[in-house]
Amino acid sequence: MRGTRYKEVCTVSSLALALCISLATTVCRGDSVIVFNEVQYHPAVREAELEWVELHNQMAVDVDISGWYLSDAVFFQFPGETIVPGGDYIVVALNPAALEAEAGIAGAFGPFAGRLDNSGENLELRDHNA
Repeated sequence: MRGTRYKEVCTVSSLALALCISLATTVCRGDSVIVFNEVQYHPAVREAELEWVELHNQMAVDVDISGWYLSDAVFFQFPGETIVPGGDYIVVALNPAALEAEAGIAGAFGPFAGRLDNSGENLELRDHNA
């Protein structure tokens, strides 16, 4: 019934409708087209070198993530002119060279500062405005 109540509130007046649209827009701004796809926080071997985070661009268009950064559990800031092609994936690794040698994943960003806790913790992707 949430949808019905929302409709009732929004049909009260044009001012209420404008307020509902404004609130909906504000909530949507927090969403991102770039999302966490995989997090390797506990590799079977060489844990101190092979941790990584994979991000995915859910859109069909390229997204510029220059200045965006990973924070909380680990820290990594993307350099200028970092573009994630539409529908593509990027990896940020604790040790990109070790990841390429062990798993064949070439072109990973990194290294990131910190370590991923095997017991769980917050990991955030923040845009350059955060």
